[in-house]
Amino acid sequence: MAADKKASRKDNKGTVLPANVNQLSDLRYTWRKVIDGNSYTIVDKSLVELKKKIIQKKADVQNHTCRDLDKSTLNQWFYKWIDLYKGNIKPATKANYNSYWEWYVKDSKIGNMQMGKIRRTHIVELYMSLADVKSLAYGTIKYVNSLIYSCLQDAVGDKIIPDNPSDGAISKIERTEPVKREALTKEQQALFIDFISNSDIYKIYLPLFSFMLGTGCRLGEATGITWSDINLKESTISINHTLSYKAVNKEHKFFIGTPKTKASTRTIPIIDDLRKQLLKQKEYQLAFGITKEYKVDGRKGFVFTTHTSKPYTQESINRVIRYIIEASNKQEKIKADKENRDPIILPRFSAHTLRHTFCTRFCENENNVKVIQQIMGHSRIDTTLNIYTHVTKDKAEEVMNNLNGKIKIS
Repeated sequence: MAADKKASRKDNKGTVLPANVNQLSDLRYTWRKVIDGNSYTIVDKSLVELKKKIIQKKADVQNHTCRDLDKSTLNQWFYKWIDLYKGNIKPATKANYNSYWEWYVKDSKIGNMQMGKIRRTHIVELYMSLADVKSLAYGTIKYVNSLIYSCLQDAVGDKIIPDNPSDGAISKIERTEPVKREALTKEQQALFIDFISNSDIYKIYLPLFSFMLGTGCRLGEATGITWSDINLKESTISINHTLSYKAVNKEHKFFIGTPKTKASTRTIPIIDDLRKQLLKQKEYQLAFGITKEYKVDGRKGFVFTTHTSKPYTQESINRVIRYIIEASNKQEKIKADKENRDPIILPRFSAHTLRHTFCTRFCENENNVKVIQQIMGHSRIDTTLNIYTHVTKDKAEEVMNNLNGKIKIS
């Protein structure tokens, strides 16, 4: 009788369910069976697909291809995977993978879970935590997802786990609009440069910030520039590599990488004010005995360096910008109070704002969008057009406001 009852189990459609198969309350099908002392579980929303997976699982167990490695934790597999499957990637890329893993996955719940026990709900919970608790942008979470997915997909290929629990997890996270970057206004830009120029503490950074505001380079492009990339005779700068500073085996080191995209490899003309700052930087390095011998992946002669001849890290430059903003705003408030006027306040911003500021000034003075795209190194014209459209909209409002009282319309 018990066997008859078991055989007569049906799903919500009246289909008789196979042995060890049940239908869950969410209408998915689950198969559970203990074979040779090991428990196996398969879940699928399709009964047909579940049956296929059951056949495959039984074959794997029979042929001993379903290894005991599914007891490895996700962290253990990741470090094995990155050496085995990602051994040929660039050192900087590998360091980036390791950094993101350590920041967002390693100490999470799933990091220390056995891979065979990880479910999609666990991964969705991680992504929701990254979004809600750590306030990560959707793009960053998507990058983390690509790491987890690739890592687990190779585990599926190795028959370590039957399927990839991260499949479709990112679709459960609400896509957020990227934070709109605002350029510095002309007044803010002038204040920023004037403050640095007159500061005994920060004026050593003026050539670097002038370089960024005069070329629109990304920070990694700027800090990686060498004197061999600059042709003062032809008044050109060759952008052909980037510099990054990453942790590898708990030790930080510099890496030379390729530009962000093919369009990022470009030549930028040197404007007169930038030429003056580059010559000042060369004089500074000579005066302080800064050598050109410090090498990173074979490159040497970095233009923007510390007193130890090492190039700046991106983190250190963004930290300096924060200090400059605080000091400038404090000084400007005192000065404005004495002059009985509103102060010009610098907003909180990072080095990337300087690139956006250059692009904005460029758009204000140039109508050829293709030229702007080429100088900026944008791979997509719509990136350039978004900035150009925003600038021309503001310019149109300014022009219309200037017409007030100047034309008779009523």
